[in-house]
Amino acid sequence: MTNMVNKNGLVGFSTRSYPRFGRSKFDSENPPITVIKSPYFWWYKFLQLNNDYQLTAKSNGVGRYSDVYADLGDLNAIDFKSWWNEKKYQFAEPQAKYTMKVVNSIDELAPFDSKEVINLIVPLTWTQRSLKKKFSSLVLKHVEKSKRGVSVEESKAKYRISGKWNIDALQNAYKVYVIRNTLENGKKLAFADVAIKARLDIAKDLELGKKTNFTSDARKIATIVAMRHYKRAEEFIKNAPSHSFPYAL
Repeated sequence: MTNMVNKNGLVGFSTRSYPRFGRSKFDSENPPITVIKSPYFWWYKFLQLNNDYQLTAKSNGVGRYSDVYADLGDLNAIDFKSWWNEKKYQFAEPQAKYTMKVVNSIDELAPFDSKEVINLIVPLTWTQRSLKKKFSSLVLKHVEKSKRGVSVEESKAKYRISGKWNIDALQNAYKVYVIRNTLENGKKLAFADVAIKARLDIAKDLELGKKTNFTSDARKIATIVAMRHYKRAEEFIKNAPSHSFPYAL
């Protein structure tokens, strides 16, 4: 868990995959990869698709999700970068009770039975190499090593990322949902064509509108995969106006 205080006074987030904007001008239509790869970006995008949240926004915060709206506001009135800079504290971990510092009095000592912190005597006459070696063997054994993948079970943020999320799953679900619900010539695209237009890997060898005996099986598979992404998107949209995403707790 990233739990360091940054230069803005914010404690970090439960995942290192928080959005980073760089120095270039932010383009809402083409955000940088360091934004697209953040689950917080997709939380914002799926929340925009939730009809009940949009109704609450149109009613100036009166509605089914008035409590969430009071925290996260109208997402349609602001681009993601501005929204994130304004609301990111809602997703940050709470301030830690303890910080690393030099103790100058008995009153500053931590309780000896604490499971959050230990008191340490550091001989200043030792070399840095010796101190680092001793610190590693004496202190780091009490600190859990980082786990592989994304693990956010210990998050205490008011709005927290939950479960084992996957950026490709979030992105593909969003694309499939939006394309499926965008009418072309007054009609919805077939799911196989949605898969093609969304550029899903399963449909990379198919062509939009081209139907032959050779491609019929491939279109069936593309249909199944696109429908799966669509159902997943519905779940993400349902969970977006809650205190956990992409999965409800």
